Amino acid sequence: MVGRYLSPERPCLTGARCSLGFIWLFFSHTVLAAELTEADFLGGGDVTVLTSSRLAQPVMDSPNATTVLDRATIEASGYQNISDLFRLVPGLHVGQSNGWFHTVSRTFADAYSRRMQVLIDGRSVYMPSTGGVRWDSLPLSVEDIERIEVVRGSNAASHGANAFTGIINIITRHPEDVLGKRLNIVIGSHDHQEGWFSWAGQGESSSHRITLGHRENGGFSLIHDDERSEILSYRGHFDLSGRHVLGLQAGVVQGSRGLGKAGDVNDLPHSQDVDSMYMQADYRISLAEDREWITKFYFNHHEQHERVPTDLLPFPTFYDIDLKSQRWHLEGQYSTVLSADVRALLGGYVRREGVQSPFYYGVPDHIRVDSKGLFGHVEWRIGQEWLLNVGTFWEDYDLVGAKTSPRIALNWQPLPNHTIRFGVSKGYRNPVVFESRANMNATLLDANGGVIAVLGPINITLGPIAPEQLISREISYLGSWPDRGIALDLRVFHENIDDFINFPGGVATNLGSITHRGAEAQFKWQPQPGSQVIANYAYLKIDTQNNENDYSPSHIAGVHFMHAFPNHIDLTLSHYWTSRFRPLGEGALPSTRRWDARIAKRFNMGSSRGQIALGVQNLGGDYQEFKNEPENRFDTRTYLQLKFDL
Repeated sequence: MVGRYLSPERPCLTGARCSLGFIWLFFSHTVLAAELTEADFLGGGDVTVLTSSRLAQPVMDSPNATTVLDRATIEASGYQNISDLFRLVPGLHVGQSNGWFHTVSRTFADAYSRRMQVLIDGRSVYMPSTGGVRWDSLPLSVEDIERIEVVRGSNAASHGANAFTGIINIITRHPEDVLGKRLNIVIGSHDHQEGWFSWAGQGESSSHRITLGHRENGGFSLIHDDERSEILSYRGHFDLSGRHVLGLQAGVVQGSRGLGKAGDVNDLPHSQDVDSMYMQADYRISLAEDREWITKFYFNHHEQHERVPTDLLPFPTFYDIDLKSQRWHLEGQYSTVLSADVRALLGGYVRREGVQSPFYYGVPDHIRVDSKGLFGHVEWRIGQEWLLNVGTFWEDYDLVGAKTSPRIALNWQPLPNHTIRFGVSKGYRNPVVFESRANMNATLLDANGGVIAVLGPINITLGPIAPEQLISREISYLGSWPDRGIALDLRVFHENIDDFINFPGGVATNLGSITHRGAEAQFKWQPQPGSQVIANYAYLKIDTQNNENDYSPSHIAGVHFMHAFPNHIDLTLSHYWTSRFRPLGEGALPSTRRWDARIAKRFNMGSSRGQIALGVQNLGGDYQEFKNEPENRFDTRTYLQLKFDL
């Protein structure tokens, strides 16, 4: 069944990241506490992925280059922020514009990452109001993630317009895989504190998981950007009969975020209150051994409020920034096996999105945007060596009308565990409500709420905004040598983007054309059981007549080393490097290097299993993380983590 093909947790897997000199030093240890299987380093063609085509496929058969982070790799990384996990993926840029606002992007680096889709168990968490993802407002713990699939390239043919440059699909842990109680406590630098308690149990025909969490930290040292969050999530599965399965999920995040800066008369230190929640239902019917129907419904709600004090006048003044966004989504999907060589999938959706913000849109009322779509995919094994994937996604979006995103990919598999893929796709990125109807202004109020003046507009949309359009061509190679513990993933691509949307001078407009030429590589090596090396590299060349032509790094590289020592001691070392670049609207940033390390010890305490881990992020000097401002500096961080399976 889709979603249950996932491998079990492997608690003995270790991790580390380092230079090659460190690697050979650690390889001298031959007595190991654990063994990695072929699936652990994702080197074999039998690794199953779901995201690229919506059909469960061996990664060798996928129409897109896909990186998979399994539970063991996530555990070994030691990262506490979900966004940091994507440092393990070639071509993804990860940063923070303050202590709690995280960014993850591919080929377009901007604060909101509007051109990449993010799913959690198939539910889009893309913000309809401003675009992108609020990583800090997801009711999700790293401990509750089973695996992550990252499609490195346009996937609009399977998941719609906003999967423009790629897609991240986070798959959470099934309750039956984590039965019992778990406790996770983290303390660290900058007043970082986390506490998570999770319970999972099962009955005769159902299983349930509940997670409670508290997270807070003091943010960067020189700015007001602290965070506090209370988190609750639930996932349940109900076997209604032999052929009917119902999945229910819900979650909520409430808390506050620090914003503003001392001395900025327009934006003095203050707090942003956040209230985010979701509900989701998945109903699956096995119509026959080779046919299945899935219905999905979800509702997302995000609300934030800021009261911003100013020093614009001799007496107290302020303005409010309120933002509310919601999404109702219903979809159905039918998959079938037409013959021994052909599988097919057909589905559709309807969606309503609502946003409200006098500050961003200049009107007090809700703005509602409806959309609907149809999608389909066919997988045809032409012969022993050839596999054809054809898919398309038709969407009708209120703000731009109807568009179609097709894709065709031909996979040549001359030898077992080796695939050469040729692919062409076309995709669109619909403008979010802010880009289509921006009328951003601040209503200056006195202490009694009386209107003094209207400041702005700051950003405005003067005319119709067309969707961005992308045509992508790629050639990729995926190979593995299981007997040597080696896997190699190579991809070269050429992307033409038309009608690029930006705000030069504060006015939303389509700026013209861009060409991306690039290459991505990932090398995985298991030199002996218990050790793993992951090396990533991505190159990007941007050609455009626009003023901003280096908005994403030309080079992103990482080396990650994981090793299991005797006596249940695990070590992870990581090195992450980006070349200089200029994020959209954020100013120039120099080249950066970052070293991370983690050492962990697993132990038993009676019937309970435990682990204590020490992690250090950024072993080198301070660096500018995302914004070109002297206060935006990421220094050395130390974390101590204690976990118990009770």
